[in-house]
Amino acid sequence: MNTPDAVAQQNAAIQASLEHFTSGVKSYSHISTQNAGKTGIQESCEVAAAHTSLVLDAVNLLRAVKGPVDMVFSHFENAAHTGAVRALLEMGVFHALPMDESSMTATELAEKLNVNKLLLVRLMRAATPAGPFKEVGVEEYAHTPYSKLYLVPELGGVFKLMIDEYMPPKAKLYEFLKETKWQNPESEQSNPYTFAHRTDGETMWEHMAHFPDREKMFNFGMQAQTAATNWTIAIYPWVEALKDLESTEDSILVVDVGGGKGHASKQIRQFLGEKKGKVILQDRPSVIADISEELPGVERMGYDFFTPQPIQGAFIYYIRRCLHDWSDTSCTTILSTIAKAMSPSSRLVIAEMVIPEQGAGLEAAWYDITMMTLNGRERTRKDFEQILEPAGLRISNVITVPGTNYGVVEARLAEAGNGN
Repeated sequence: MNTPDAVAQQNAAIQASLEHFTSGVKSYSHISTQNAGKTGIQESCEVAAAHTSLVLDAVNLLRAVKGPVDMVFSHFENAAHTGAVRALLEMGVFHALPMDESSMTATELAEKLNVNKLLLVRLMRAATPAGPFKEVGVEEYAHTPYSKLYLVPELGGVFKLMIDEYMPPKAKLYEFLKETKWQNPESEQSNPYTFAHRTDGETMWEHMAHFPDREKMFNFGMQAQTAATNWTIAIYPWVEALKDLESTEDSILVVDVGGGKGHASKQIRQFLGEKKGKVILQDRPSVIADISEELPGVERMGYDFFTPQPIQGAFIYYIRRCLHDWSDTSCTTILSTIAKAMSPSSRLVIAEMVIPEQGAGLEAAWYDITMMTLNGRERTRKDFEQILEPAGLRISNVITVPGTNYGVVEARLAEAGNGN
């Protein structure tokens, strides 16, 4: 009810949120300008933390402006917008509009795409007020910098991945959890994804293998997410960790386990400069065979990380953005194969989110729910301890980035001494 007191309270909340947001804009502007063009980890972390804080300030401002009731109705808005954008991408509108940002009418688009004009207009009505397209006249539309990004294969792929693969299990999450008596998903064959997609006992990976186009979009999506967090590779102090190691050309410096297309391996090799020794990239044979990019100084090896690790006694085993795909039981199996290959001087470096016990960020929260649909999870330090200890490993160091939930967990063989 819009009583004078209620209006005054909302206006005060809006003003307070606006002042906080304005302060955040100034802080982010200063930090991003100060660090522009710099590629060091400290600078990257400062910018990432300031940006994360500013996004949260913007969310809180929008929440204050809308008020509690409109925030509930926002779910209608978000669902309609997402559905319309996905339909327009499939319809071909993103590709049909001119890239020079000149416009096309609904009639022209409908004729070009051989679709119903009324349907097109209704979908564009949902995709113009808040983007990604721009409405420039009556039933006339143009690209914006935001809509053009959907044409980048990796970003278009990650959007399709969100909607086609992850949205159905999220929409039916409550059904699955209710049916399983509100237990945490722990099975690769029975989880929100397999429930929503009706995989008939197959895991997500087995099911998706039947659909090459979907699998391709999934891989594009993974590449986009990996590229967006490339700066986190430098969180671990590679040069410092290896500086006292007396190595030869045959020494195994780093094994990048499940390293995909090798972006991390390539960057690590660059960090190490002229340091003698090998950096080895491991992933499934099909992934390794599909790599077209040159990876100077990086050796490639087909390998399934559920099988015995063939590289014995490497100084660092590195696993990035893999464990969050798997349950605790599967993670312990993966880690056990690595532990059996480690020497007392070896280190395992896990690069993932390290969620704080309190105050997890928005990104960590949605990532964790997304991983839940696949039977995986994002983890706290305690969670990492629970999967490392049964594998015979102990945490020796945890490095986190203030203001974000990204970090690395360093572990060593439990028998190698006490951790930090």
